Amino acid sequence: MIQSIDKQLQVVMRALREVVAPALAGAEKHVAEQVHLSIATLAFVAERLPEARRYYRWELSACLDLARELGHEGDAALGAFVEAGTAVLARPEADIADYEKVTHQGREAIAAFAEADGSVEVERLILKHSAAIIDQQRQWCRPFGFELKPETLPAPAW
Repeated sequence: MIQSIDKQLQVVMRALREVVAPALAGAEKHVAEQVHLSIATLAFVAERLPEARRYYRWELSACLDLARELGHEGDAALGAFVEAGTAVLARPEADIADYEKVTHQGREAIAAFAEADGSVEVERLILKHSAAIIDQQRQWCRPFGFELKPETLPAPAW
């Protein structure tokens, strides 16, 4: 019996790489590509799974920092996001889906606030915070191998 998630992922990846992929010789090209994409996705999950909770907590915290700096007290949606996000971060039993849901709520509130405000100052503040968030998202996706210069990415902040 396979006991750990990591071991299960390793077994599935090995089966796909060593058994399924070679058996697809002569198959249509898109079929083989799908197997290789599946293997790459499983490898990504295996690498990032231990860090996933920390990553999504960091992402929520970064959105909360931006909402607070925007002045959430005067906006109902931003205020609700700050309250909900702070509560989720304080709950030790919160899971990744909780962080994702509240972060999504925050992004929508921030976008609506920016659209309603329309000032250059708000745009600058959002761009300043977004640069750090995007850099961390690129760092998160680095194992996929799409970064031309991965060595230039900042260290993980999560």
